[in-house]
Amino acid sequence: MDIKNYYTNRDAEFLKKSDLVIFWGEKPTKFPKNYAVIGGNDEFSRVDIPKRSEKLPLLLARLAYVFEIYDESLKDNEEFEDFVEIVLKSVRVKQTIQKHTTTLEEVAGLLYLIDNAKKISLIIGEIGEEEMENLMSFVKMFEKKAGIFSKMPLVDIEFYGI
Repeated sequence: MDIKNYYTNRDAEFLKKSDLVIFWGEKPTKFPKNYAVIGGNDEFSRVDIPKRSEKLPLLLARLAYVFEIYDESLKDNEEFEDFVEIVLKSVRVKQTIQKHTTTLEEVAGLLYLIDNAKKISLIIGEIGEEEMENLMSFVKMFEKKAGIFSKMPLVDIEFYGI
């Protein structure tokens, strides 16, 4: 994969050293490590979630919050608390999972991979603005270990709507 075609907050070495690569709306390339595919499927990926939407990153964020799979430093962060109260608590888990023709086990599997990785690279294809903002809100929850490689210009990594 040639990362020269991507906007990024990291470098090629970060991608090479990542324990987990998540292809979000991007065609996967075979990696000799753990990877997941969001918005498609691949026979070699650890987890596939076939459909994407603006709400999927918020579902992942909601469950990451419930399972406490996020950076410890956020526990006393007012901005994060507001994000949880205003945005995440309005996410309907069962409805969102059904909409994406996935299962709680697959979503939990992705969160498990994220939780156990020391470095995570997200390779993001062309997605809508709202989906990108929601995805950055989700990534903010584990920002210290995340590298973003996007075909679209990066938006600030912050909690959306707060």
